[in-house]
Amino acid sequence: MDDIYHVMVCVKQVPDAADVSIDPDTGTLNRADAKAVMNRPDYNAVEAALALADEMGEARVTAVTMGPPWATEILVDAVAMGADDGVLITDRAFAGSDTWPTSLALARAAESFDADVVVCGEESTDSSTGQVPPGVAAHNDWAQLTYVESLGFDDETGEVLGTRAVEGGHETLAATTPVVVAVEYGANAPRIAGLHRTIYAQTEFEPTELSAADLEIEDQVGLAVSPTSVGGMETAEPVPRERTMVESVDELADALREAEVLA
Repeated sequence: MDDIYHVMVCVKQVPDAADVSIDPDTGTLNRADAKAVMNRPDYNAVEAALALADEMGEARVTAVTMGPPWATEILVDAVAMGADDGVLITDRAFAGSDTWPTSLALARAAESFDADVVVCGEESTDSSTGQVPPGVAAHNDWAQLTYVESLGFDDETGEVLGTRAVEGGHETLAATTPVVVAVEYGANAPRIAGLHRTIYAQTEFEPTELSAADLEIEDQVGLAVSPTSVGGMETAEPVPRERTMVESVDELADALREAEVLA
């Protein structure tokens, strides 16, 4: 293994949740009318990637996003936070891609970069499927750690350690590289970008651009090969709720027993 580890962190530009809408004709998100921002869980992913790289010692962090040319804005944010470089995967061929071709594109990028670790947010706020990180791992047949709250690195074994919550406590899993990690939203406190890094990111940083042809997946991306579809949409009617006020814990217990909630 090379002396310098390569950590790739996936970030995504999403519509601001306050402005999001669905095109009734295509069943896809209407992004034109919504402000574009970085997916919130991806801030946790960037922080986790940077902290892991520090623990690894000799390590390089590359932020990668797939999207239109203006998605460069979130790469600027990631570089300002501390990422060493940024890559924009962009091509009209990607239009309408769901999680399958999206994870394929990111998997091919990770493979071409010879990434040791791929770090992602657990899910995106515009679809909330949580399918892309496992998809990247599946496409490359790599190990994966999901819903990770904290990351570590074992110098002796070269394994990545992921700790996550389970019923009754926590568990720590060890995975050999290459590995894909899905970081839980809110797992850490993302660092504030420093002034000098921000100036560099905004004035000097230029992302590398990759197309579908560069990744050799021209016929495997886009809406036509995306199996996900929206069958319909409707607004759920509010459910009427009953409320009973009690004066004591004993009365509450009696009410729960009567409702057959408490034995």
